[in-house]
Amino acid sequence: MKLEQEKVQLKNFQLSPTPEGGTLTLLENRKSYRLNSLHFSYLEVLRNSGSIEGLVQFFLGQGWLVSFRELHNLLQFLVTENILENPSFTSYLLDSQAEEVHFQNTTLGKGPAPSIKAQDLPFFRSLEASLASYLLQKAQRLTVPAQSRIIQTGHNDRDLYILLQGQAGIYRILDEKRRQRIATLGAGSLFGETGFLLNLPRTADVITTSPSEVLRVPHLPEFDELIKSEKAQSLQHRFWVLQALASSPFFKDLPNESLDSLIFTGKLCQASAHQVLFQEGQPGNTCYILIQGNVVVSQQGRNINVLPQGSCFGEISLLMSGGRRTATITTQQNSILLEIFQNDFYRVLAQNLILAKEIEALAAQRLENDAKRARP
Repeated sequence: MKLEQEKVQLKNFQLSPTPEGGTLTLLENRKSYRLNSLHFSYLEVLRNSGSIEGLVQFFLGQGWLVSFRELHNLLQFLVTENILENPSFTSYLLDSQAEEVHFQNTTLGKGPAPSIKAQDLPFFRSLEASLASYLLQKAQRLTVPAQSRIIQTGHNDRDLYILLQGQAGIYRILDEKRRQRIATLGAGSLFGETGFLLNLPRTADVITTSPSEVLRVPHLPEFDELIKSEKAQSLQHRFWVLQALASSPFFKDLPNESLDSLIFTGKLCQASAHQVLFQEGQPGNTCYILIQGNVVVSQQGRNINVLPQGSCFGEISLLMSGGRRTATITTQQNSILLEIFQNDFYRVLAQNLILAKEIEALAAQRLENDAKRARP
């Protein structure tokens, strides 16, 4: 079970509201701590909801967005003071260092991976049946010990992986001796597709945190031609989505291996030529990735830009409650877009606390930079 879904084990305490927030008093020794208003409300809901995911879902149901940075700070405080007793939280919330070990290729068979069907795997379900079958014929099922590195930062290998059983962490390299876990992958997670489709270097380490089974789809030279063919349209769409995320001022700073779950929250939609997707000044709760077509960006009735296929726009509105659109977006021709709704986006973040904190920090930094540029 992922940590965000794990039932929290808290020491017995009493919460008392104050004008500034509240106090937490441990019943075993009457030690008290002051909490700000956000931490007080988060702790109250966490005690009742039982998990991080449950807490986020509760606030979404009330129409409120959680500050993941504040939630992270609260959980770190609870771990440091030994109020939160789950052993799994300590290594997850603090910078963690993985053992220097290498991926061990222990195959269980050659040719088609046994008992694996396309409909059982989210990525393959999105492909044409013939293409999914072709890729699976090349795949191998591997057993991987805990603390094995499957993907290494900076390497140019292009294999694609799916975690069938077990758990793995996505780690950003901080320096020669330290890695920070950005997200946790559970069964069914896909990783390595940016290298597979875009031929870009790996942007993070992926290391198993428990004994696991992994499906490896090796990259073969004919795949690059296959991606460009009309027979592989869904794979081509995937290629464009990843291009958009890789070039987005917002998403490009995140490890590519952590973006898969975000992509699967989106829904493909069609827009006719000259359709207004949203207007300047409107509240926004969606972002878009342009799969086919192009769109015109206008402000105060004046066209200022044309965005091509593969562009990403509206990202910041996902992190804001009632955020206003800064421009009007209109299609120039019939278009296909991947639409990501705010609530769906938050449900993914509720299952990836560290990634959520990173995304929120990036959004805040981008807004601050935009505000500085707008000053005279």
